[in-house]
Amino acid sequence: MPLPANARVLVAHSLVRDVQAVHEFLVAQDSTSAEHRQALLLQQLNEAREQLGWNPALGRPARCMEARSAKGAQLAARVAALAATHKVPHVRELVLKPYVLLYAHSDKEVVLLALKHERQQMFKLE
Repeated sequence: MPLPANARVLVAHSLVRDVQAVHEFLVAQDSTSAEHRQALLLQQLNEAREQLGWNPALGRPARCMEARSAKGAQLAARVAALAATHKVPHVRELVLKPYVLLYAHSDKEVVLLALKHERQQMFKLE
């Protein structure tokens, strides 16, 4: 697959909600370092956005799409439906230590869907 000149990168409302939830958690955990850690996360997200614009298939196949539990299958169905509404068929995830970024893409468009901490079991797409 040749690299596109510049894939369009969009942000879903669910990702905005997740970033806000991370900030609230960081403040509750340690208010003195929360702003610095939030700034690092935003920097990682910005770098990921730039990289995915040039190479949408950069991440690994999304593990949540291979879930075997009933709850996991429900999440996979929600992810697939959200990707389908944006007309981006491929679902992948990109590790942004200690977070995992869920996104869907085609050759010309990337939609950033959700963010979770690596210790969380599932993405929240409600």
